[in-house]
Amino acid sequence: MRIQKRSMNWLPKPSLYAEQAAKRAKQRATHQAFISNTSSLTTTVSNLLSNQTAEMGSIISNVVMERVKKSA
Repeated sequence: MRIQKRSMNWLPKPSLYAEQAAKRAKQRATHQAFISNTSSLTTTVSNLLSNQTAEMGSIISNVVMERVKKSA
């Protein structure tokens, strides 16, 4: 007595071209998401550095003004 596997095969199997097209589309979407996240991160880091520079300038100018007021 042999046990046989039976399957219904109701749904047609996608062609190799369709599988590759789906894979390419998924990779393209993943790549676009990566590029978007990377550019967003770059913008955020740039803004942080710019804000830090501006704040340092503000702090330094406040310290200088206080020293000038004290010496005068």
